[in-house]
Amino acid sequence: MPDERLRILVIDDDSDLNATVAAVLTANGYEVLTATGGEQGLEVAFTRHPHLILLDVTMPGMDGHQVCRELQFGYTKDIPVVFLTARTELRHMMQANRSGASAYITKPFKPDHLLQTISEVLRDASVYRDDVTGLPTLANVQVEVQRMLFDHGQLGIIYVSLGGVQALEQLQGFEVVDEVYRIVGQGLQQARGDLIRDDDFVSISSLGDAFLIVLSPSRDTGFVTEDDLQVVKLRLEQDLLRRLEAELESRLLATVDLFVGSSRLTQSPKIRFRRALLDAITRATQSIEVERDEIRSRLRREFEEVMAGELLTCVYHPIVDLNDFRAIGFELLSRGPCESDLHRPDALFDIARMEGRVTELDRLCRRTACRAGNELPSDRLRFVNTEPVTMFLHSRGESFVQEFVDVTPSSQRGLTVIEITENTVIDDFDRMRDIVRQLRGHGFRVAIDDAGAGYAGLQTMVEIEPDFIKLDMSLIRGLDASVVKQRLVRTLRDFCREAAITLIAEGIETRRQLDVLRELGVSHGQGFLFGLPDADVQLRDAYPPLETVTPT
Repeated sequence: MPDERLRILVIDDDSDLNATVAAVLTANGYEVLTATGGEQGLEVAFTRHPHLILLDVTMPGMDGHQVCRELQFGYTKDIPVVFLTARTELRHMMQANRSGASAYITKPFKPDHLLQTISEVLRDASVYRDDVTGLPTLANVQVEVQRMLFDHGQLGIIYVSLGGVQALEQLQGFEVVDEVYRIVGQGLQQARGDLIRDDDFVSISSLGDAFLIVLSPSRDTGFVTEDDLQVVKLRLEQDLLRRLEAELESRLLATVDLFVGSSRLTQSPKIRFRRALLDAITRATQSIEVERDEIRSRLRREFEEVMAGELLTCVYHPIVDLNDFRAIGFELLSRGPCESDLHRPDALFDIARMEGRVTELDRLCRRTACRAGNELPSDRLRFVNTEPVTMFLHSRGESFVQEFVDVTPSSQRGLTVIEITENTVIDDFDRMRDIVRQLRGHGFRVAIDDAGAGYAGLQTMVEIEPDFIKLDMSLIRGLDASVVKQRLVRTLRDFCREAAITLIAEGIETRRQLDVLRELGVSHGQGFLFGLPDADVQLRDAYPPLETVTPT
């Protein structure tokens, strides 16, 4: 019986078979989800994210092969699929493999065989190999590392960790984070035979968020010296940074910090191997923490200078009508000093969170944005971001509303849209509605940002009744290749039409995304396809799509 309650989705148009399989799996400790068709199964897979899918091949509408190929995109791409089918010929098995299935079970099947196949697929997917990087997990290489330690007596440990990943995931979605891990994993694999020896090991942590390199001693001395570790550490760090710079857009690279730590693993008859290995990893991570502390101290000093001198500026990003590409308004985005590590807002807010000064920074960003709105044409909307935590700082929100009133000329209040960006759960909708009512009383409009991701859920849309809803870029990325995302966008489009809300798609970067959004009836959009956020470029009435998108 599994150690934890794992979710398995059964997709089969035979309801009786679904019930039979569900009974077997439930009796063995699994949580079971069922669907009787391909499209319904895709929706369940996207919303519930099961650990494994049992999929019938022959179904009306979308057959199993189509469903399996659809699952290879985005949020569901890491879910292993096991085909259930009455087809038994070799060509059918080969077709299943080409579709992306992890295993193949023929009907009728025995419960024991079903359970054994599920157990093996789950084990292979989660224990022995990381599905994003393809690297073996630490659990997979421990036996071989123990043998190396027995042969050599001492090994080197290099530990690669990535900072800023959580913020990147919140801003850009998990697919971008997976791409970062994939680049680093490939770089470490390719380093074997070049920067490290072929017989050295590269693996990924059990959580999939850090990389471990095990180095054998110098052939000349038989030892791993501190100088050896520093040389390899520096080479790997430079190589990985070069790869990230070459393959990641600069706007994403700016949020990622690469840290490399090192230590030595020495054999001892008094200490168990596993304990010794964990201790070596701990010492390597501690060396990273020392480096991080030095960086944090420097950034804290820079942050204090930014806040004391109010050293923020604003850039403008157009929001366009997707029919004629006329700008209906601009989002006013705060930036720190140029050439500073705090230039990007996510870096600023990371430090603000550590210092407990999020509300203070949010207030400065709002004031800066409202003042920058004076530079915009008098008939264009001004979209200004804020966080609910700031709105709730005061008992009834009067101070929050008054700040907007004080810095926004009366002629611009009807053109100013307050974007509520949810990075935390809203648990007091009564107060939120009261603050929104006060804002509207002064002429301001309200938008929900990042709809379809994070905490910006349907309840927020219903409770606040916004004037605008902005679709999160994670829904737009891969939209042209995903039936599920298109159905979600249609649902939100219909909701907005019935509620007289303007729907805006964020993160449009390709012509194909634009075409699909127009086909789906989304009226407005924003993204690098229409231009980059910039304060120096002359503002225009319209922003037709660019031929290529090259963020800088």
